[in-house]
Amino acid sequence: MPETPALSIYETTFTESNKTDAILVVQSKKLHVNKAILSYYSDYFNTLFNSDFKEKSMSEIEIKDVEFEDFAVLLSMTQPNQILPTGIQNAEKLLELADRFLLPIAKHHLEIFLISTNLYQLGKIRIGEKYQLLELLENGIQQCDNAYYFKELPGNSTYKELSDKTKVKLFYKMLTLI
Repeated sequence: MPETPALSIYETTFTESNKTDAILVVQSKKLHVNKAILSYYSDYFNTLFNSDFKEKSMSEIEIKDVEFEDFAVLLSMTQPNQILPTGIQNAEKLLELADRFLLPIAKHHLEIFLISTNLYQLGKIRIGEKYQLLELLENGIQQCDNAYYFKELPGNSTYKELSDKTKVKLFYKMLTLI
């Protein structure tokens, strides 16, 4: 008799229980979720589950244009046993999904994760600015602790894309070092 393959961490996190009342289908895989919890944390899901859309009465709701693992990690951020991002690139992808699915709690968890990484200063500043993560932005600026660092900034393509407001913050940081 063939063995049943073990469920992934993503599948075990979202197995059916007496606390779940909806099924989200991503890439033909089911995520059993609680409508009230998702509605509380996300305006997107609140609208999906509680407005007069056909999805309100569907037993299974398909979520398109997302990777199963990424979506499971994102939704896990509304639960006590969260699944951590696999790295910096994955965290940025999850921030995009958090914006798409209007899930600010996920953005907060991802911000804390990114602050704890060894992502270079300008990377933290860029991501912090792009996703309005003020603590990450400030963390990146505070890590610019060498006056020589600022000498190279004007030629940096990432620096050139920053807003004037962020460039002013960097300028003030530079002034504290000279």
